[in-house]
Amino acid sequence: MGYWNKLKADWYRRGLEHSEFPAAALGVMLPRLKGAKSILDVGAGCGSLTLPLAKKGFAVTALEPSIAMLDILKRDTAAAKLRKVKTILGEWGKVSVKAHDVVVCANVPELLKQPQAFVKEASGLARQTIFLIVNADPQSNKFYYRELYPLLFNKQWTARSDYLQTYASLHEMGIYANIEMINYAFDQPFNDMNEAVAFWKEYIGIVTEEHDMTLKGFLEKKLVKKNKLLIARFNKRSAVIWWRSEKYGQRV
Repeated sequence: MGYWNKLKADWYRRGLEHSEFPAAALGVMLPRLKGAKSILDVGAGCGSLTLPLAKKGFAVTALEPSIAMLDILKRDTAAAKLRKVKTILGEWGKVSVKAHDVVVCANVPELLKQPQAFVKEASGLARQTIFLIVNADPQSNKFYYRELYPLLFNKQWTARSDYLQTYASLHEMGIYANIEMINYAFDQPFNDMNEAVAFWKEYIGIVTEEHDMTLKGFLEKKLVKKNKLLIARFNKRSAVIWWRSEKYGQRV
């Protein structure tokens, strides 16, 4: 999975320092983790949930296909002296993973486009609870794309999928899950305007300089100065979908 190169991974890690996502997600998860000891974090990235869960005392296995993201996770795990984190480099379904008390998959849309296969396999690995965290605002202005695509390319940005598709698939499988919404800031810091322009070019896939001045002019109106940094303000909404495994002895 080549989406997360080192450049994007480093940007994402820096964004986590300005993100409310881990606290918001754990606010829903922790009350449902009583009695759990082990957690499998599928698509763990650089550890947005792995690290705070490990700091709470859980034994966390982080499964991640990106070397760049996993390298950051390993570095931060070592820096925090967390001994209950195990990392596995590999794609879901292509590596062997043992059963855990809890399986969590947060913000990995590729796995949930057709969620039935993932859910069936995850259900076989979860002894207690499964959590899916999915985008809940298809009209959100991700990275200002709703404004930038017409400005740069004279076309509209395609709306993102959201939790309703995932939930409908679960319902068809006979899984009647709980849903809680979380709202959180996920701001992105930059050292200067040149870095900000490079960020948007990388994410949009622009390789020439033809849009540089347009991007710069747009971002000058959007970014906020704070402590010698330029900050892009983003507000996000996600659905935390969760249910008990049949092995737990009850259905939601």
